[in-house]
Amino acid sequence: MNMSEWKMALRNVRRAPGAAVAVILTVAIGVAATATIFAVIDALYLRPLPGVDRPAELVNVHATSPDGSTFHSVSYPTWRELAADGGPFSGLTAFSSRLVSVGAGGEPRLAIAQVVTGNYFQVLGARASLGRLLTPADDAAGAPPVAVVSEATWRDRFGADPAAVGRTVLVNGLPFSIVGVSAPGFTGTFLGQPFDVWLTLRGAGPIAGANAESPDRHWLELVGRRRAGVSLPMASRALAVMVPRLAREWPVANRGIGFDVRKTTGFEDSLKGPAIAFFGVLGALALLVLAIACANVTGILLARALGREREIGIRAALGAGRARLVRLLLVENIFQFLAGGVVGVALSFWTAPLLERFDLPTPVPFVFHFAPGGRVILFGMAASALAGLLFGLLPAFLATRTDRTTFLREGMPTERRRTSRIRSVFVAGQVAISVLLLVAAGLFARTVRNAAAANPGFSPDGLSITSVDLSLLGYDAARARDAFDRLTERVRGFPGVTSAATATALPLGLAHRTARAGLPGTLAENRPSVEVADVGDEFFETLRVPVLRGRPFRPGDRPDTAPVAVVNETFARTLWPGADPIGRTLSTGDGAATVVGLVRDGKYRQLWEAPRGFLFLSARQSTRTKRELIIRGGGSPSALAAALRTELKALDPALPSAALIPMRKYIGFSTLPQRVAGAVSGALGAVGLLLTAIGLGGLVAYSVSRRTREIGLRMAIGAAPRDILMMEVRRIGAVAAAGFAAGGVLAILSTRALGGLLFGVGPTDPLTFAAVALLMGATTLGASYLPARRAARLDPLNALRSE
Repeated sequence: MNMSEWKMALRNVRRAPGAAVAVILTVAIGVAATATIFAVIDALYLRPLPGVDRPAELVNVHATSPDGSTFHSVSYPTWRELAADGGPFSGLTAFSSRLVSVGAGGEPRLAIAQVVTGNYFQVLGARASLGRLLTPADDAAGAPPVAVVSEATWRDRFGADPAAVGRTVLVNGLPFSIVGVSAPGFTGTFLGQPFDVWLTLRGAGPIAGANAESPDRHWLELVGRRRAGVSLPMASRALAVMVPRLAREWPVANRGIGFDVRKTTGFEDSLKGPAIAFFGVLGALALLVLAIACANVTGILLARALGREREIGIRAALGAGRARLVRLLLVENIFQFLAGGVVGVALSFWTAPLLERFDLPTPVPFVFHFAPGGRVILFGMAASALAGLLFGLLPAFLATRTDRTTFLREGMPTERRRTSRIRSVFVAGQVAISVLLLVAAGLFARTVRNAAAANPGFSPDGLSITSVDLSLLGYDAARARDAFDRLTERVRGFPGVTSAATATALPLGLAHRTARAGLPGTLAENRPSVEVADVGDEFFETLRVPVLRGRPFRPGDRPDTAPVAVVNETFARTLWPGADPIGRTLSTGDGAATVVGLVRDGKYRQLWEAPRGFLFLSARQSTRTKRELIIRGGGSPSALAAALRTELKALDPALPSAALIPMRKYIGFSTLPQRVAGAVSGALGAVGLLLTAIGLGGLVAYSVSRRTREIGLRMAIGAAPRDILMMEVRRIGAVAAAGFAAGGVLAILSTRALGGLLFGVGPTDPLTFAAVALLMGATTLGASYLPARRAARLDPLNALRSE
């Protein structure tokens, strides 16, 4: 393909601007869909970590347990031993993330801090935009407490003042001297997490928690930089050599320990597998839209090529070989696909950021940037070029198939019939793929609807929640209990509030706690695992969870009284099948407790989970200093939030205010994958249906244009306009029916892969398939009616005179 052929292709495209615009826009829609999903995958998996030097050399090191599970943390002494040995790493650092209160010249706010070893920035190869970063000397015993703040915090809290270095920032009420500001966009080894401040492990003090250097406390994540020439398997083998030494040094804490080495990508390793599968499904759906677009374009290019039969015949008669003719048409087709790719990639710059709008109900918002970059542009252009080669070759090949004398003399009637059949096959393929997209969209839509209508075991409407973490300010258990009691009493007096309570965990929330609880005298390993939450007075009343027997918790359940518990139906049946649990004693791992109440089962992790046991303990008898505050009522959300901020400030001026989140939104996190998949597949399904409708209408119009004389003859011998109309509708209906049948079979085979994402609906749900059939039938009728109606209105004499 030389430059003259490209120039000739441009001239030929300009001669038929209408067809060219149709091709370019159709390709653009398909490319935009695929480029949008690829932009998300690129942002999460392929982009290098910002502000990190040579990120390809970094690896995550997880501890493994004897049962084969991985993604476990390690203790400080274990890190120290591995880092001192070096082995396969030129540097090994450890860190842990913490929610903290950050105060700097204004009202304290909730933020994310990283407690890191002194070599953290050195191992990552990070650079400061102002001042300096933390060093091993800052992590030495007796070193003054210092901090590095993020570039965003420096701008938001210090007004981008260069004099901020040397000033003090309060973290959980403790003063830290700022020594530097991180580079813009730097988030360590986690994309999307907006870290605000970095503290050294030893300088963090209470923020790191008690026994931070104990071998029994496994709380640190490890990241290492591989030495030159060290592969992942080599690093794993080198760490395996260290295991016996660690087991001898700390036999209890490191019993059965092993290590798992994985490439650092900026995405949480434990979520990587499910996320890849999830985005793989979305990517496959986007590719189906591109396939529909390409099939549509193939039909347009076929019609365009056959409309140039005399031109092609003349070129052939003048000596152009078939290979050259195919190449000329192929260049034109690829040119139009590339133009469509440019437009599609440009559209993805608008569509991809739309996916950033999914609001996660987390205490500190995650920040993702899905704007396409260089890889997305290359992907979009490569996809359009490949599609142009694959789908542009067939029209070029068919348009040059007949010999030159037939081109000039007969007008290729046989070739037209063959082309008509091929267009029908392509349109049927569009229908089949569209059916698959619509079935997937319908299944996700029904899943989201079923989830919204499902009974979670409590009444979420009218509830609002916020997190209150008194551990940030070093409250002990007694002081925290008193503060929570005062806070809930004041909140219950807010206008419109009917009840309020606290809990250490909420149903369908993000925080889960399990324990081994069972009959006294049984070994801990023989007790069933059960979900546990410490809840305050009025918890069951606020959530409207029915108490079936006994009583809920009450103010008389104090730390100096006998521990009490409330169990749900499933846990009661597990421990005391067929017996009344009230008054019985169970062992909770922290001691014994007497069951005083029985409540109805609910949903605790996922709406579609099987019934599971749950154990409620009294928050008044708890030592935990972080709780969720649950409020029912309160009128205007803004007024309630303002009143709550005032109350929290009165409780402790250093306490940060977290967002007040409606319970419906909070529990919606459990169906986030389904909602994202539903929104994306719905949009892709709508686009696919539109393209299919265009293809169906185009097929009828093409058929009518090629059979004008036949239609005129039928009308001349007595066929009524209604007969012509129904003939064309039946013709396109047969094509659509064949496509629907193929699409139905494809959907039945393919949607089984979605089973894990569906709730309350099977992958072969008859109602969804019936709805798609009705929608596809209506689309077929609507797309074919206008061109068929035009055929029915043809004048027989004019039709018979047409060529």
